[in-house]
This record gives sequence, structure tokens and C-alpha cells, in this order.
Amino acid sequence: MTAYHFIAIMSHYHKGTRVGWHYASTEKLDKEVIDTFFKKVEKKCGEIQFGIHKLSTESVSWRSVVKKDRFFHDVSVTDNMETFIEYVSSDQELSATDVAKFVLTVIPSSHLKLQKLLYYCYAEFLERTGQKLFKEPIVAYKYGPVVESVFRKFKIHGSSIIDYQEDESFILSTEEIATTPSFIKVVSSEHGIAALDCILSVLDDYGASDPFDLVEKTHQKGSPWDRVYKPGANSIITDDLITQYHSYAR
Repeated sequence: MTAYHFIAIMSHYHKGTRVGWHYASTEKLDKEVIDTFFKKVEKKCGEIQFGIHKLSTESVSWRSVVKKDRFFHDVSVTDNMETFIEYVSSDQELSATDVAKFVLTVIPSSHLKLQKLLYYCYAEFLERTGQKLFKEPIVAYKYGPVVESVFRKFKIHGSSIIDYQEDESFILSTEEIATTPSFIKVVSSEHGIAALDCILSVLDDYGASDPFDLVEKTHQKGSPWDRVYKPGANSIITDDLITQYHSYAR
């Protein structure tokens, strides 16, 4: 028996692995099924770059694929189209930690400064697009706006410069340029180019600033932080407050 396989593979940055959609048949592969797959992906996720593979084995099982070519041995696959699309969609969402990691690859910063840069990245993106750069709320701490998930991850560094390095790199083959996973994560997110532009714009404006100058700036009278801060309350700084203030500030 001959079985035919169609495999779409992409890197899943949150899972830290490769994920794939596997379609197999003992008949010739149905073009309509494959076309439906691409249409559903585009509708849910926009334009996505996949690694596409077609091959034949003696069985429709995934094991037979791995047996034929070890290239596929570490791919987490599903034959459920909707499940795979959900994987792709979820990986397009930026987290505050994703943005923080990218910021640190560009400008090594203390935790205090990192939090202020994150806030201004979020505010810049929100003002330009009306969308959230990441879903985690920004709250008012004593020294300014804070994303608590990033606070928990990096608080161990105290006031020291965070020594963050990414162990691996991607090669953009057309230009043979090495780039980092955090950069790829930003540009491959749902609003990738806009997100990248906003982040780099903020780093250009504030990257050389002293952390406490940024604290003072976020503490200005009438700022979103100033309007909600209560000691120990960790009050959420809403998008409406951020938009109103930063639109006026310009």
C-alpha cells in the first residue's frame, strides 16, 4: 500500500518546538482539502509562512513519516485542522515578556528601566493602532507603571542591569543575516511590523534615559499613573487613560 502525506510545519515560539498539520490518504491528496486549510489559516491568522512537505510512505501513520525521514522526528503534529490553526493563532499573540526580551536584546536595562520602556512601548502602540501590544494589564506601583508578569520574572535582578542573552539565532537565508528569536517573535506576531516600529521608536526616544528620569516622567501630574496610584493597591492603568493622556501630550 502507498500512502500520500501533506505536512505544513511552523516554529511555535511559546512551545519552543515545531508544530505541524498532517494530512494523509491512501488516495491521491485532495486539493480541496489543502486549499481549505490555507484559506482557513489566512482567514484566522493572515499570511503565514510554512514549511510545506509532500512525500509517500507505506502507511498513513505519522510514525511512517518519521521512519522515512528523521527531519520530522521532533515535530508535534495533529491531523485536526482547527487545532493546528489555534496553535498558529495563539503564537501570533505577543506577551509582555516577549516584548521585554526583545527590548533587552537591544538595550540592556535595569528592571526599573525595563518596566518604563515596556509602558511607553504599550502606550505608543495603543495610540497608533488602537490595539493592545500585549494582553497583560499595566498596574500602578510606587515607582511607576508595571507589568506584573515581567516583574515576577526579572525582580531577582534588583537594581542591576539584566544580563539577558538569547542562546540561539535564526538565519534569514536570503540575506544571511542572523537575528534573535525575540525579534522573530515580534515581527511574526499579528501586528508585527507596526509593533516593531513602535518598540524601536520608543527605544530611540528613551533608550538612553536614566531610569529615575523615566520614573519622574511617568509620575507627572495628570499622568495615567498619577490618576490611579494608591499605595499597595496595584490599580490597573486603563487603555482609555493611556490614550487620553498620550494623545494630549503630543
